[in-house]
This record gives sequence, structure tokens and C-alpha cells, in this order.
Amino acid sequence: MLFVYPALAWAFALVSLPVLIHLINMMRHRRVKWAAMDFLLQSHKRMKHWVMLRQLLLLLTRMAAIALIVAMLAGLITTQSWSNMIGDRVTHHLIMLDDTFSMRERLGGDTAFESAVKTTNRIIENLANQDRPQRISVVLYSDILRGDADAKAPNLEARMRVDMDSTSITKLQELLANTSPTEQTIPLAEVLQRGSEIVTEFDQSEVAQVYIVSDFREKDWGSEATLRDPISRIEQRSIELNWINCARLPQDNLAITDVSIGSGTVVAGIPTIVKVSVRNFGQQTAVDVPVNIELFGSSSGMTDISQAGNALERLYDQLPITFDEIPPGDQVTRQTQIIFPAEGSHVLSFRLPEDPLPLDNLRFATTKVESTIPVLIVDGDPKLTNAFYLQSVFNPGPNVSTGISPTTTSSSFLTTAELKDLAKFETVFIIDPPMLDERIMTTLEQYVESGGGIVWYCGPGANELGLAELAKANLLPTSLQAPAELSQNTPDGPPDFDPGDNPVFKVFAGEKNPFLRRLVVSSYFPVVPEFEANKPENVRVLGSLRNGDPLVLEQSLGRGKIVTFLTSLGPQWNSWATNPSFIVAILELRNYASSAKSSESTFPVGSPISVIAPTSDYRTDVQFYSPGATRLPTDRSERLQMQPVAGTLDGSADLAGVDPVTGRFLTGQSGVYEAWLTKIDGSNEVRRYSLAPEITESDLLSMNETNLRQLYPSVTFNYFAADAWQYDNAAQQGTNWQTILLVLVIGALLLEQILAFYASYHPVAPGASAA
Repeated sequence: MLFVYPALAWAFALVSLPVLIHLINMMRHRRVKWAAMDFLLQSHKRMKHWVMLRQLLLLLTRMAAIALIVAMLAGLITTQSWSNMIGDRVTHHLIMLDDTFSMRERLGGDTAFESAVKTTNRIIENLANQDRPQRISVVLYSDILRGDADAKAPNLEARMRVDMDSTSITKLQELLANTSPTEQTIPLAEVLQRGSEIVTEFDQSEVAQVYIVSDFREKDWGSEATLRDPISRIEQRSIELNWINCARLPQDNLAITDVSIGSGTVVAGIPTIVKVSVRNFGQQTAVDVPVNIELFGSSSGMTDISQAGNALERLYDQLPITFDEIPPGDQVTRQTQIIFPAEGSHVLSFRLPEDPLPLDNLRFATTKVESTIPVLIVDGDPKLTNAFYLQSVFNPGPNVSTGISPTTTSSSFLTTAELKDLAKFETVFIIDPPMLDERIMTTLEQYVESGGGIVWYCGPGANELGLAELAKANLLPTSLQAPAELSQNTPDGPPDFDPGDNPVFKVFAGEKNPFLRRLVVSSYFPVVPEFEANKPENVRVLGSLRNGDPLVLEQSLGRGKIVTFLTSLGPQWNSWATNPSFIVAILELRNYASSAKSSESTFPVGSPISVIAPTSDYRTDVQFYSPGATRLPTDRSERLQMQPVAGTLDGSADLAGVDPVTGRFLTGQSGVYEAWLTKIDGSNEVRRYSLAPEITESDLLSMNETNLRQLYPSVTFNYFAADAWQYDNAAQQGTNWQTILLVLVIGALLLEQILAFYASYHPVAPGASAA
């Protein structure tokens, strides 16, 4: 029971005023002897009890009227919980504290999370001053991510559930002071579901009072259908539901949403295309936005484990990319060229100007730079006639470098080749494949499954029985029929080749592309008729002929892929080798076929970092180094052992989950991570990975009280802004009795008049008979 104007509560002393007046009136009575008094005394004795009852009711009515007037003027407010004090029931306060990435939004001097912690401390301190049995539980949104993954991990939720005493409150506030928001996305529906489970688990002798301290982003709270049930369960079990908003007015925010480095293996000294995407989450158009780029690596190129955590140094700054205009809600992509100076592991950082959410302004991308790209060309023709066309593309001359180092051989190489021989090459081009034995087909399958790429060219020199065996071995996407000729094209007819929509043939983009008109196909291997009906999920058509038959097929296999051309490489069956588009298409094809080996390693924050290596070449221990304040690796490390990968000779070490001592998420921070491996010969190898926050958290649009009440009309909740919240104010959001008290005052005054009339004596009107 509380009052809006507690100072006026002292006026309740006026309730004694009618009693005082009554006593004063009794003192004024004088005794007068009168002859007829005996008859009056006898009448008084008969009516004494009824008179006293009327006088007592009148006195109580007057006292009640004064008490009601004072309560109305003082602003009486009650919550449902005040009555629990009578029965000594424990009030259990559940505070659900939002610590998601968006709570890092800066609001002047503080972040939204710092404001939330201050509000939570105010709640705790105010509750500590209440003289009644109470308990507090503080649950972080991120607690649901910890789960039961590690039984030894500290249960932060349990550590933040305390009874109200000075020692427990101090420990709770210390825990809050040492808590920082995560950089992960946490589904709100799962958080509320967990909250409903917690209040259901409260003891039956407890009454629940729930506080949700959050930024109430539209991306989370706008999904009313998914939140309705858990909110309803929380409301049913609690006596009061308080929503405390830590966000303020909407703020504009830019975020780097994506970064890509090249389309395949990056080679030192060769210009590499780097693309950067920026999205505008604000309400205003952003103009002239620069993205600064820095390159980090090791100038010495050494990989000494003694440098672990401190091996990266800034090599040079790249000219910034400028975004002329980014409309509100849009994402814009720009690109630039970067030349990596040497081979080895490199890191690029991209940074936007400061805004309310600084962390999404910084993004890293890691890449492994090679000195060259080794490619194997196997020609079924002993004279290596067709291999010339590929070799001239990859190695055009001494003054031009593509970064690709081709090795040309005949099909006899495959008769003795082992997996370690093929693993040296990123892509294997096999022209007019001969009849292959079972051993080499198994080796080729293992090569692709481990991430390699194979490109088949099936021309007139291909062994048809060998192609059938390759299809049976799942190294061709389908069985083939005997070679067929494509009917002669008419001058105004469609081009012989339809490239479809894929990165390999983007050189043919455009309906009137001249390269398409100059490409002529005369013969090819048709697929079997049942191909379309029975096409596997891992197979897709990259290009077709004008009659609809597939000409180029892609087949995924393990971590690699196979691209099959159902026509010749050379000019025997088509004119492609003499078409100017041939060079561009082959270079794109090489990148595409080996894209599974792309060294770029960027994942969402919280994702496991998995290191896979052959146990025959590496020791089983792997040392992981996590990012520090600069988001580059520091000497904070985790030592893990590689576990065997079923069905392979590889071992795997995964950095994931929660630290069993501190409760820290091992991959819960954005930035660059390092994995240091030691080879059998004692040398070291470093692999780097970058983690970035989920971009959905960058949308800072929040919902105000009006929005929330319109969206959740059936939910009874009290709404507050965090910077204006006070415990007394919260209590005032309970039942306000002023209107009811006004009606009761009027009723009490009317009742007082009626009782006063019946309790007083009235002279008999002239002509009326005495009762």
C-alpha cells in the first residue's frame, strides 16, 4: 500500500476528530431535575441500545468519511502483492536482463546494457529496503546459450538467485558489475520460454514479480505470434509484469554486412578483387561514407609458435573505399583491388566511422596467400594436343602472370598416381578421359571429397566404356549416350550455348553478347533420357544447348566438386577454344572448381572453429588464441587435442562452447582467432579465422509503449523508461484507488446524513400525532 503524496498520509490523524468532538459534546451536558424525568428515563432505558448503535454507526461513518478523503487526496495505490505481507508469503522477483549484441548501443555516455545494469541495481537496492520476505533471481538472455553443454560450467543463473540479505546483494551486484553483453544473437522466444519455465519452478509459497529489462527492438518484439504463448505463461504465474526499456530515440546505424576476398585461391603479387557491403539501418540517407582498410600479416613470413598471439603486424593501409550514397534500409556493395605482398596467412580489417553501435563498424577477413596455384592438366592424347589450350591460358608468357602454375601430363600419370600426388594440386583438368581402373577412380573420389576439384572434358578421344565406368563410380553426374551432332543453327536462331546464371559463364552475360553468337557447338555427348526425372540433388546444370540438352554439369561430392563438359576442349566439336571468351571462362572455371578450398574463413560469432588436419603429418595438440581488445589475437589461449574423424585419416579439434572455469563463451567474441599446429617435423603452422556478429542485431529500431500495447493488447504490463524508473513509480502502476475513493466518499457522506437524521431528535410538526 503506497501513496502518491505520502506527506498527506499524516492527515489520517484527523480520523480521531469526530471522536474528540463527541467527547467534547458530552462534557457540555448539564443535569436538570425535572418532575417528568422518571418517565423519560424509563423510555430511555427501553431505547438505550438502539440509540447507542445509531450514534456509534454515525461516529464510524464520519471517521470513515475523513479516512477516505485523506486516502483520496494522498493518492492511495496498491499492488496485488501488498496483501501477501499479511500471510508472510515470499515475493520472488525475476529480473530478465537482456545482454544481446544490440544492447551495446551507445546512448550518450553509457551503453544500453550499462543503463540496464544500473536499473537492475536500483531495483535490487529498493527491494532491499522493503521489510518483507523476498528473493531475487537475475537471468541473462545469454544463459540459454550455455545450456547443459558442460556440467562443470558454473550456472550463472543459479549464482544470480539470492535471498535478500546484505551479503547476497553485494555478491549479486558484483556479478552484474563484471557482466558484459554478448556479441551473439539470441532468439527472444526461447528467452521468454525459459523465463516461463523459471517462474513455474518457483515454490508454491512464493509469488512471482517479473521484470524484463531490454531494448525492445522491433526485430524481436514485432513477432507477436511467436511470443504470445511464453508471455501468457509468464503473466499467469506472476502477479506483476514490468517492461523496462533501455533504448531511447531511434538512432541511425551503418554496418559492414559482408566482405569477400577474391573467388578462389589468393596469390601473392596478383591483384585480388575485394568486395565490401555496407547496409544503412537508419532513417536518413548516408553520403560519402569511407571504409578504411588495413592489411595485417607477418613481415618475416615466419611461423614460430613463440610469436603466437602476437604474430600479426600492420603491413600497410589500403586506400579507403568511399560509398557515395547509401539510402535508408539499403545495402550497397563496392569493390577494390588489393595486392598481397607475400605468401602466408593475412588479415584484412575494414572499419566504418564511429556510430551508436561501434562493433558492427569493424569487420575482419582472413585469407591464406599462396605463391602460386598448382593445377594438373591430364590429356588423354599422348601428344598433349588439347592440353595446349589450357596451358596457354594459365601460363601465357613471361611478361604476364596469372598466379597459376600448370603441370601437364598424359593419362599414364593416373595409372600410378596416389592421393598424396593429387593433393598437391587445387584443380585437376582431365581431357578425353581414358579407361580408368578401380584404384585410380577411388583415388579421384577421395581427392574430390577432401576438397579438390576435377574438370572433365568429354570429346572425341574419350573412351565411352570408360565414361560408363566413371558414371557407375559416381565420378560423372549421369550416364551418357553415344555422341550426337547438334542440328545446324539458323542465322536468326538462338545461340548454340545457353550459359545460364552462374559465375563460371558470367563473361556471356547479356542477351546480345557477341561471344555467344560466335560460339558454335557441332557435337556432344547427350545425357540419358531419364536424367531430368532422376537428377540427384547434388547435380545441377551450368549450361545447356539450344535444344535443351545439358552441356555443362556440376556435381558436389564431399567438400569438393566435379564439373563435366559434354563436348571437347579443343576445336574438334566446338569453336570455344578460338573464342575470345575462352580465357576468361577458363580462369573463372578454375576458381569455381576449387572454391571449396577457398582460404577465406569468416563465421558468425558463437560458431565453432574447427581445425582438421591429417594425423600422419601433424601432432594432435592444437593451441587456439582468442582476440583481445583490438580484436586481433592475444596470448589468451585454449589447448585442445584433435579427435579422429570417422572414415578418414584426419583429426579434428573444435573450439566451441563455454569455458568450464569462467563461464565465458570460447567463440563469443568477434575478431580474429588463431589456431597453431605443430607438424611431425617440429615446424609450426598457423591458421586464422574471423568471427563477425549477426547483422540482424544492427537494426536498432525499437518499440515504444504505444507500439507494445497495440501489439499485445491482452497482456497486462507496466511500462517504464530505464532512466526514469523508480521503485515507487513502479508501485504506482498498481491499482489507483482515487476514482473508487471519490465514489466511496460521496457514499459515506450520504450515509452520514441519513444516519445523522435518524440519530437526532426532531419536533413533531403541528397537527401531527406523536409517535
